[in-house]
Amino acid sequence: MAGLTPPWLDHANPVDDRARYAAMTPEQRLEVFVEVARLADAILAERPDRIAVLARSDPMSARDEATWLALVRKGRSEQTTD
Repeated sequence: MAGLTPPWLDHANPVDDRARYAAMTPEQRLEVFVEVARLADAILAERPDRIAVLARSDPMSARDEATWLALVRKGRSEQTTD
């Protein structure tokens, strides 16, 4: 997995991650998501238990599910007002 270390790993950034994410355009957020997915895929590719890891499903807690559904509703309502 050499060469797959993210370039930001050893660099401190004075901007809080939440502030940085909030300042991103939707396109930039998508780029970050895609990069994280690629890194996760690279990590999984090296694991001998890749299939088992991908098959695993951890249910959300009731609190997390409520938060997720609230965020989905909020996102959908914001899309209809654009």
